[in-house]
Amino acid sequence: MRKYRNTAGTEARVSYGIELCAGLQFFPETTGFAPSFESLNNDLNAAYTNRCSLRKPLLEKRAIFRFAHYETDQTIRMIHRAGEIADGGRKRGPIATFLFPDGLGPVVAPHGARQIAPTEKLVEDMKRCKLAGSEALCAEWLPKLEAVLAKFKAAVEAYNVARKAYVNAFQDEIALRAEHHDAIDKLMGLVRAAFPNDRVKQDLVFPISDDDTESSQEGGAENP
Repeated sequence: MRKYRNTAGTEARVSYGIELCAGLQFFPETTGFAPSFESLNNDLNAAYTNRCSLRKPLLEKRAIFRFAHYETDQTIRMIHRAGEIADGGRKRGPIATFLFPDGLGPVVAPHGARQIAPTEKLVEDMKRCKLAGSEALCAEWLPKLEAVLAKFKAAVEAYNVARKAYVNAFQDEIALRAEHHDAIDKLMGLVRAAFPNDRVKQDLVFPISDDDTESSQEGGAENP
């Protein structure tokens, strides 16, 4: 009697389970063991199918998230440059210093969703800025920054929702994998008891598992 590897992915486990159900149903002595395991095997397959269906929207939302992050980053950089131009080309003139007191780096360095907070602060600083020469800059760039920030925050939220759904589905799948694995161990004991000292029948019930080294963590948490 052979079982799939501990590292086997869900597809390999379900395939093994389909053949095992057929093996259990082949002999009258083991037919009664088949229904409950077949139900578990179907549940595992359904969990896998559900998780796979959530992967495409997850990747789509992640792509939108990346693009929105890029637009926000580029807009901030253009505002910084516009501030320098409004200051007459000086690198640390009054307008650029007011909007970016610690320089451009701390505003654009935070990765992903962490850039939201410094961008919100920049929005507020642009609203407060009353320095001479800042009116035109803020009138042009504040609406643009607010627009890309709103888009960015919506993209972050949509990605987080999709990621949570995917991760939860994968955790459900992992739990069923463990149950599936334990159920096979129990079936091996039952089949041994049904056919004591008959290794031929015992081995016939259990299929030869395909070599599958897919990690049990395949398709896991997606990070930006």
